[in-house]
Amino acid sequence: MRCFVCNALSFTSLCRRCRTDIVVPSIDMREVGTLRIYSLFSYSAIEALLLTKHKSEGYRLYRTLGRYYLRPFLHQVQTQLSHSFCAVGVDERVEAGYSHIAQLTRSVVSDSITTRHGVLRAQNRVRYAGKSLAYRLENPRGFRYTGDKTDVVLVDDIVTTGTTLHEAMLTVEKSGANVLFAVVLADAGRES
Repeated sequence: MRCFVCNALSFTSLCRRCRTDIVVPSIDMREVGTLRIYSLFSYSAIEALLLTKHKSEGYRLYRTLGRYYLRPFLHQVQTQLSHSFCAVGVDERVEAGYSHIAQLTRSVVSDSITTRHGVLRAQNRVRYAGKSLAYRLENPRGFRYTGDKTDVVLVDDIVTTGTTLHEAMLTVEKSGANVLFAVVLADAGRES
């Protein structure tokens, strides 16, 4: 296969040179209410990669992004916390034959990080792309959580206003679980 960035022959969607020299994470954190949201990239830095999520190449690319960027971040956090937690994807719906969020959560599994797929689902399928904060607040996702009552890290691909992640946190905590923080690949509100 070819590297998605430089088109060189590669065993993964991103060649080693692009993973180390071009697609380099810059971790940032913001708070929405009481939820800390960590982002690995600014949206503009990896926009072309993120836009593959509903295409056939997105399956491999999201798995690569999870393996080489999300996994090391969460494993470093887990080492600092020194206790296990569950990575829960926000609304892991299957579109274009797979769930891009499930690819991310699947990539982080280890002895101390587990995942439960499909346990945090939006009941309202409203699309927020290009919508205002007021629209997002007037049209909540209506999440339902059926996972374990344990420590949870929420996982998503993009954060814009943070309303979706904050609503997901409130739903998970209402069920008796404890949300430690959320982590996303990219923050749309962040400069590169």
